[in-house]
Amino acid sequence: MIHQKIGKLAIFAIAGFFYISVNAQEVPNKLKLKEELSILKIIDKHKISKGASIPQDIKSRLGATHVGGKYFLTKEPYLIEGAKQLHQLGFGVCKLWFYKNPSGYQYNSNWNLAPNISLKQLAQHPYYQQAFDVPFTTFMLSTGGSGIKSMVNVSDSGLVKEQQEYYELAKYLLQKYQDREVNFILKNWEGDWILRGGVGRFAQWGRIEPPADVAERFTSMIKAFKARQDGVNQARAEVQNTKCKVYHSIEVNKVIDAMYGVPTLTNDVLPHVEVDMVSWSAYDATDFDKRGVDLYRGITYLRSKIKPTAYVKKPIVYIGEIGIPEMGTKNLPAEFEERWDNYLAVCLAQDIPYVVMWELYCNETAKDVKIEQPNFTTKETDLNGFWLLKPDGKPGYAMQYFDKVLKNAGKQWK
Repeated sequence: MIHQKIGKLAIFAIAGFFYISVNAQEVPNKLKLKEELSILKIIDKHKISKGASIPQDIKSRLGATHVGGKYFLTKEPYLIEGAKQLHQLGFGVCKLWFYKNPSGYQYNSNWNLAPNISLKQLAQHPYYQQAFDVPFTTFMLSTGGSGIKSMVNVSDSGLVKEQQEYYELAKYLLQKYQDREVNFILKNWEGDWILRGGVGRFAQWGRIEPPADVAERFTSMIKAFKARQDGVNQARAEVQNTKCKVYHSIEVNKVIDAMYGVPTLTNDVLPHVEVDMVSWSAYDATDFDKRGVDLYRGITYLRSKIKPTAYVKKPIVYIGEIGIPEMGTKNLPAEFEERWDNYLAVCLAQDIPYVVMWELYCNETAKDVKIEQPNFTTKETDLNGFWLLKPDGKPGYAMQYFDKVLKNAGKQWK
């Protein structure tokens, strides 16, 4: 009976948790332990806490997202408040949601948007105008036009509309900010979840079989990304005398799955469509590996799958989302700092241009807590702790670490 129970447990472990265990422990493609140790040495060499020099341009490479938080600290419109707070903290990169339903920016706000507003017109809204006036070096806009209702089921007419809307937005930005050295990166939200139709158990490909129409989904997403890139390309071709730069980026979020052969954007979309940059929402590398080895491997693998545009000339990977929930883990301050130090060391070793944290104000509630804007909380215990600033305005563990990084740009850790 004992042996039977052990057998059943073993089968259950293989069926239910095999993927997690290999994600954290086994080497993709059966790399030898020697190679893993080599990666750890590279990471160690680039750790800021161990004397690695902090790049002079670190400010222009670090940033955070601001959207959907469950609290606010001023009486300014929420979008503008967040942009200003992020800049005051010392970051040079600001990631915003740029959709025609501004549900993540409700506090102290009256959007009054027209029902048929275009992306160009949205960029002209006073709230976005004021946010864009904050002197960041790079804005990342998670966005999508009216042409594509479903990225896994696009229509020819919708693709034409999507390309036109991206073209008009990109052209507007290039002309509006022609005298300012600023980057705008237009990107999608986590593309592998879009591919899979959500985040539930049905979306856990690698544990369950992908749906029968997966090939059609890939084809549709390739067309959608091409339309968006073509729109940006057209605008850049027409507006060349400008200091402003506009890029198109594809965001993926299942790179570790890809390394084990699971159908993903990384394996099945990126090699078939030109793109300026690829963003990785990298929880699949950080949730189970505090050392940074999976993050390092994933960046290398992801870079090998990219088909870069002639405009950028080489594959560009950046970390578009990364975070550790302060209230949702048992990490103490020193462990938090060690994890961030490992992840930043990976990004420095891999020469990653951007690392974007999730996020300025926490958007995730604790278990059994429900808060939707315009409702808010002042309690840390209502939240999971994805924050740079807490509900009382004090810095979280992540901000304490990055404050030291930002204040020592061009120098060694003090």
